[in-house]
Amino acid sequence: MKKRGFALGKQRKDAYVNELMNFQQRGGAPDVVLLDRLLQFALIEARSAERFRLLSEGLEDAYLKEFYRKFMISEAGHYRLFIDLANEYLPEERVRQRWTEWLEFEADMITKLPVRGDRMH
Repeated sequence: MKKRGFALGKQRKDAYVNELMNFQQRGGAPDVVLLDRLLQFALIEARSAERFRLLSEGLEDAYLKEFYRKFMISEAGHYRLFIDLANEYLPEERVRQRWTEWLEFEADMITKLPVRGDRMH
């Protein structure tokens, strides 16, 4: 960032993550809490991978293009890790069912969030 003349700005609240956190089940059986945390993290990582892919494909700067492509690969790996962990510790059908619920919640929620141009992850 310094090389390119940028400085970090003030960190802002992430409405997307906060809404996901509100959907997460709390309390109850430990496996319920574990599943929701793993799926919340998987969703965040999957969307980050998508954004980094789009960003890398839209850049002309070869260095930054490769830089963001590597981030995309890393985030996709994190997504897979969280899904794999959920399937390791919980029944796959239960994971699939709850994953569908997360995706449906996110699809509805994302339409209600304000668009911000300063958001990347």
